[in-house]
Amino acid sequence: MSTNILPLNHSAAAPAIGSALNAFFSAASQLGSALVATLFKAPVARALSAADEAEQVRMMAESFVATDPGFAQDLFAAADRHEALHSA
Repeated sequence: MSTNILPLNHSAAAPAIGSALNAFFSAASQLGSALVATLFKAPVARALSAADEAEQVRMMAESFVATDPGFAQDLFAAADRHEALHSA
C-alpha cells in the first residue's frame, strides 16, 4: 500500500480563515459592546406627582418627630402646602 502526500496550498486557505476570524471577532466585539451598554445603562428617573413628593417629605418628617418636633411640623406643613399648590 502506498501513501500519497499532496502539498497544501496555504495561500488559498489563509485569507479565507483570516476573513472568517476577522468577522467572528468583529461580531463578538459588537455583542460585547451591546451587552455592556445594556447592563450599565443609567436608569431613567420617572417624574413624581405632587402627591408622591409630598408623601416623601411626610415620611422624612416622621423620622424627625421624636428628635425635633418643630422641624417635623414645618416639614408636614411644607408637604401639605406643596400638595395643595401643585396638585391638579
